[in-house]
Amino acid sequence: MMGYDKKTVGAEIRRRRLALGLTQEQAAEKIDRALRFYARIELGDVGMSVDTLLEICAMLKTTPDSLLLEHRDNDDATDLDLFIESLSNCTPEHQATIIELGRVYLRSMK
Repeated sequence: MMGYDKKTVGAEIRRRRLALGLTQEQAAEKIDRALRFYARIELGDVGMSVDTLLEICAMLKTTPDSLLLEHRDNDDATDLDLFIESLSNCTPEHQATIIELGRVYLRSMK
């Protein structure tokens, strides 16, 4: 029987939570779990039920396969995906500012 790497999955959950600007307390509250238990998931100290996995995925706006199975050979693509997810959580005004900053940066690269 093959298990999943709790440490790798926990680290990915933590990375995605931080990209969304959530604290551990906020994340634990959103999935209705004790903070201590949630923190142990991120540390890879404990596994989780399918129900908890699905709730974490909903909170992080991702899918179970991306947390459990995705190979992270291309960190740039993953970072871009997380950036886009984070941008979608911004207000329209902040989105416009970030897009304009990107345009300025790209013009400076020419």
